[in-house]
Amino acid sequence: MLQATAQPVLFLQPQGKLLLLAHALMAILLLGSMTHNCLITLRYLGGHFAKIRLEKLYVKVAFVAYLLSFGLGSLIYPNYRYHVRARYFDQTMPWASQLFDIKEHWTGIGLALFIVFFLFSLILNPKEDRTPLFVYVFLSLSLTLIVWFALISGLLLSSYRSV
Repeated sequence: MLQATAQPVLFLQPQGKLLLLAHALMAILLLGSMTHNCLITLRYLGGHFAKIRLEKLYVKVAFVAYLLSFGLGSLIYPNYRYHVRARYFDQTMPWASQLFDIKEHWTGIGLALFIVFFLFSLILNPKEDRTPLFVYVFLSLSLTLIVWFALISGLLLSSYRSV
């Protein structure tokens, strides 16, 4: 008779599903706030500055959501690494492991860019500071694309197997 081997209980494993749900909700909040921010900043290039205060609010909301989403993802990672990646993706779907790595690298780059973007938003006045405006809009667009990629790839991977 075969005996089932005891599997280790990892850090925060019992809370894995709840943390994953919170992670996804923060990512959705982040996606919405960055998409709206990007749409407003793109209008800056055409000389439309009616929504500066709203755009700055979107940056603050998105920054907090990015930090929370990134932090929650970090808490989930040990559970994911053992139960999902090592025991399933690496063995049956190596492309999924690679997609996850690409997503994680881009979100790490995005974290660094977001710190710059957030600090930039505190000092930039789009009506008056026209020279750095292109950099600001580029950061907004880049971060929005990173967030869209991370959310779509994260949802896709979770649809195959989650914690």
